[in-house]
Amino acid sequence: MSIEYANLEELCHIKTGAPMARARKIPEGGEARSVRALPPRSLQGGSIVDDELVTEEVGEINKEHFTREGDVVIKLSTPYDSAYIDKDHEGILVTSSVMILRKKPDAAVDMQYLSMFLGMPQTNAVLQAVSTGQSTAMAMLKRRAVAEIEVPLPPLERQQELALLFQAVQERRRQYTRLIELDEELIVSQMSDSIWGEGR
Repeated sequence: MSIEYANLEELCHIKTGAPMARARKIPEGGEARSVRALPPRSLQGGSIVDDELVTEEVGEINKEHFTREGDVVIKLSTPYDSAYIDKDHEGILVTSSVMILRKKPDAAVDMQYLSMFLGMPQTNAVLQAVSTGQSTAMAMLKRRAVAEIEVPLPPLERQQELALLFQAVQERRRQYTRLIELDEELIVSQMSDSIWGEGR
């Protein structure tokens, strides 16, 4: 199977996040509004961690800085992580340490597949190589480096199959994590009841 390649900027519009210092400024006579915001720490393991989202009081902000269903967001600091934006994560303000990738109308790419590709260790190694900064921990991706990422494009049907596989693995991982949490809660509960008599 032959695979075509395209630079990311051929497939997506690349939009930078909002500088929060500017976003928090309320113009005289204007009104503040509360919005959910996406700090870098909320991107982990190819997903958005809802507990890490923050609420910000902001003024006038261009609507292009807010997520839409079908977008992919990519963190610009290490570890470089990305996530696909589903319906539940629409309308979140993207901060300046994250970029929004918005599919171009005729691009032959499945955005969930793209998010999975960006999260692969091989892709992360490429991003590490092209990032700039004083140290590895501070290395920040620049827009040009993101734009030039070379994306392999299997047939669209195969991209969708891979995206579905990734979703299934992500869901299984979430279930395992929850089961581990429940097991730990059970152990603590039983120990507390047996030793200190709590709950009796």
